[in-house]
Amino acid sequence: MTLRPPLPVASAVLQQLADIAHRHTSSRVRCLHVPQRSPDAGAHDAEFCAIELEDGAFGLSYVLLGDTLQALLTAHGSAGDAPLAGADPMALAQRLTDGSAVERAIALAAINALTDSVWRRVGYEPPPAGNSLGDVVLGPQDHLGMIGFFPPLVQRVAEAGGRLSVVEMNAEMVARQRERYPHITIGLDRALLASCNLVVGTSTMLLNHTLDAMLAAAPNAQRFAVIGPSAGLWPDALFDRGVTLLGGTRVTDPRAFVDAMAAGESWSRATRKFAIDRAAWPGWRALTGSP
Repeated sequence: MTLRPPLPVASAVLQQLADIAHRHTSSRVRCLHVPQRSPDAGAHDAEFCAIELEDGAFGLSYVLLGDTLQALLTAHGSAGDAPLAGADPMALAQRLTDGSAVERAIALAAINALTDSVWRRVGYEPPPAGNSLGDVVLGPQDHLGMIGFFPPLVQRVAEAGGRLSVVEMNAEMVARQRERYPHITIGLDRALLASCNLVVGTSTMLLNHTLDAMLAAAPNAQRFAVIGPSAGLWPDALFDRGVTLLGGTRVTDPRAFVDAMAAGESWSRATRKFAIDRAAWPGWRALTGSP
């Protein structure tokens, strides 16, 4: 018997959203919030846009892949007080599979906002993260693989006495981080993950469609966490593929969040981090009452 290959993760996520939409119709977009800091990607290690829905739900997405931020600001940075107001978030979400870099960033923000919307309606509160890095706990025996760079983890690995290998997505970032951390193994080759028993990766893997390849490159990983502000989506498709923990960010003070983004300031006090463990996840059908 020939087994049908699994859907790409982006397609699986969109299929799930469509199934959930049969029971929970989505609100329209109230606004696309774009960063107000310098569009020079070299100035920051992280930058995000946000989709706000009319029902108060929010979804975030990373915008420093290539020239995404500059293109986003060109397309939507001066589009009046509420860019994309009235747009259908389900239509925006469809571009995750084959859209431009900007369209994929907006798509992931829309997917996260749609998820947040339903979680609010069904009363689901994702568990708070025990630490700022998705409940990652390290010991001296651990070899941690990091996909994307999390500076706070560097000190944590050093304190634990473990090993650290970092896989970055572009050569410029590799050069920059090697200069900052010359004692750490940092490179573009995902084979660096082969001997790691723990892996932490950014949700950027959902934007550049590398999650499946990274999972395959880490056959010895006992735990594989996907974390970051962009990781605010239903985790089922990720858990089905071997991810063991999803760590995202949820907006808790909408007014303060919007004001902070508009002022180019930190919005961390208007959000909270959460961590969903695969073993404790009830599944989307149980949460939504779907058969």
